[in-house]
Amino acid sequence: MDETQGPLAMTVHLLANSGHGSLLQRALDQLLDCICPEVRLFQVSERASPVKYCEKSHSKRYRFPGMSVLLFLHKSLGEDRLFRILDCLQHSPWQCYPTQDTWGRLCPYLFANQEFYSLDSQMPIWGVRQVHCGSEILRVTLYCSFDNYEDAIRLYEMILQREATLQKSNFCFFVLYATKSFALQLSLKQLPPGMSVDPKESSVLQFKVREIGQLVPLLPNPCIPISSTRWQTQDYDGNKILLQRWESSSVAQTGVQWCRHSSLRSPPSGFK
Repeated sequence: MDETQGPLAMTVHLLANSGHGSLLQRALDQLLDCICPEVRLFQVSERASPVKYCEKSHSKRYRFPGMSVLLFLHKSLGEDRLFRILDCLQHSPWQCYPTQDTWGRLCPYLFANQEFYSLDSQMPIWGVRQVHCGSEILRVTLYCSFDNYEDAIRLYEMILQREATLQKSNFCFFVLYATKSFALQLSLKQLPPGMSVDPKESSVLQFKVREIGQLVPLLPNPCIPISSTRWQTQDYDGNKILLQRWESSSVAQTGVQWCRHSSLRSPPSGFK
């Protein structure tokens, strides 16, 4: 694999309740230092006050978690390392994520006999997989409702200014960082018809972008400035996005071309 390095085009911001930010950041750093110490993908900040989440009525359809983080690790690099990572996930502040719904049914797409973890019910779910060949991978996955998948691909292609690698008809990914032994990916996974997405309210994807003025009119939802360099919006399934203007001495023209040639669904009148 060719090395893809430099400033990360994406970071994941996690919003913790007041007083919990440093604890969660330490837990993430302790886990990821075993895998990719050179990459600082996750940043934890604190809210001024806790937020109460209201469950929405979606009949009896299962709502699939909107974001996951999967670690694909080589056992050949040392069993002690793998056990240390699993041990981190099994201690506070990490919590086991339930793989059954309130009726006791196995959640779709969550494999039997495999455990998932989370730092908070409104943050991504985490899992560990063993691989036997290729690079180790840290994969951040956004799950897309069936009808939104194709539009989501075009949206994130436009934001990242690169084409997605299509691995299956319902799965694609972007390589954000790579060395000979490790890759960081953002992937999109299409859910079956009738299954809706449960966006994680305490999880925000931040992207560095150029030519934001040409990008904003093409977004599917309103884009609100929250500072002189950052704008907030959402994707088709309600995942929160921050766009940060990337200051550079040499502004590439690729961003302009992507904006001119991207065709997205007409934006609705307001946020979902």
